[in-house]
Amino acid sequence: MIKVLIVDDEPKQREGLRAVIDWPSYGFTVMDTAANGNEALDKYKTIRPELVIADIRMPGMDGLQLAGQLRALDERLHMLILSGYADFDYAKKAMAHRVDGYLMKPVDEDELIDYLTKIKEQIDRDRAAERWQRATSEWSRETFIRTLLNGTAEDRSGLEREAEQLGLLWSSYQVLLLTLLPKEEGEELDIDAQKGLQRLLAEMFEQSGRGFVFSNQAKIGVLLKEPILSVEKDEVYRELQRELQRWDIEFSASLGPKVHTLGEIAESYGAARSLSRKHFFIGNGQLLCPELEKALEQAAADDHKNAELCKEQLYYALEVGNKETMLQLLRQTGQSLIAQGLNEGELKRRFVELLTSTLGKGLKQSPQLQSRSEEYADYIAEIYKVHTVKGVYEKAGHFLEQMMNQLGEGGNHREVKMMLDLIHRNFSDNLKLETLSGIFNYNSAYLGKLFKNVTGEYFNTYLDKVRIENAKTLLEEGMKVYQVAEKVGYTNVDYFHTKFRKYVGTSPSAYRKTASHA
Repeated sequence: MIKVLIVDDEPKQREGLRAVIDWPSYGFTVMDTAANGNEALDKYKTIRPELVIADIRMPGMDGLQLAGQLRALDERLHMLILSGYADFDYAKKAMAHRVDGYLMKPVDEDELIDYLTKIKEQIDRDRAAERWQRATSEWSRETFIRTLLNGTAEDRSGLEREAEQLGLLWSSYQVLLLTLLPKEEGEELDIDAQKGLQRLLAEMFEQSGRGFVFSNQAKIGVLLKEPILSVEKDEVYRELQRELQRWDIEFSASLGPKVHTLGEIAESYGAARSLSRKHFFIGNGQLLCPELEKALEQAAADDHKNAELCKEQLYYALEVGNKETMLQLLRQTGQSLIAQGLNEGELKRRFVELLTSTLGKGLKQSPQLQSRSEEYADYIAEIYKVHTVKGVYEKAGHFLEQMMNQLGEGGNHREVKMMLDLIHRNFSDNLKLETLSGIFNYNSAYLGKLFKNVTGEYFNTYLDKVRIENAKTLLEEGMKVYQVAEKVGYTNVDYFHTKFRKYVGTSPSAYRKTASHA
């Protein structure tokens, strides 16, 4: 609708003109009326009408003076002048202010409609031309930005001239890049979400003159005139997050470094793209920047803990119900794998293998888990759908907590009782006091002393005795000596012979023969 302001010092004339025709049916809406020129100027600044209909004779500021002041404010404003028969010659002077026409009082309905029809046609043409000009300008600007981003501009000497014409000649530049992340691999992104994101970016940056939105190689971004300050990063990220939550879509947002020339924009863009590819590793609810990448590299370099050791300790932490250590071991496993240079797919696969192995071991030790084995297997597969390593830790942690709760062992036993239970359940594993000390958050020497005080045996002695007792049972069943050695946790058969003779007083083979004749 085209907004209209009616100005006349006579109330009956104002209201009569408002009621003389059905304005909306011709594409117009009367926003307000004014009783004089000064009031009209004030209301113009508030409602910004596109058509003003004003009486030529008013006290104070007359219609011609009003027309002159309005024209100074708005070159494109449309105006109609109302005049009596005696003011006809005077009204012609209004043409100097480029009014669209004048109407004799009392206003003829058909004459008014004729003027309105012509004015609407002109406004529609102007709006269409403006849209086309804006679209052309935006297309030209975005095309130019793409050449800068991709470093494909050939005429370097003409860059500044073209940038100036497009309003892009600035003292500094920075690239903000966004990537929408699908829930499933290969899933197409919601077109409405992409358009919504572009609108949001335009509101955040274009309307305030801080930059221009672009799309390039399936990514959406902003070429920033002023860099995003450190104190702004969290606020910018949260605003983007609020918008995209409406479509339940995750995203990556990365910042290239601040640069000072048109030719360096490609470097800022390249750095932002590189960061976006590392979203899985450093994405954690914040704008990705070079500082986060350095922090990741430092954390990986500082963490020398072996992934296999973490795997070994993880199940024990699960069994004894030590949630804090369990979650810490998950993070250490991830850091160790990152330090090895694994990519996103490889890291996810290793975590799936870790959880599957842990579940398998749990099912052997605790049949009560069997009722949820299918549910657990489906949940483990969800690891492949998360978009950050933090998400992997959270998924894995939640899964292990579920297992821990169902086992019902969390925190109900004293340390030594837990250790005894672990030994009897896992005697075939490479159990070490050093491994368990990390689970119980004790110094290994202290834990060994505690174990000795309660059981009367050293940890390794007790473990050997449990292994030998189980070895005797297997030998009695007719299993071969080397098979028994491996089955109870001895990788070296000779060492097994030594231990067996120490605790039984004869060799494994002799014991087997005696048992077979008994």
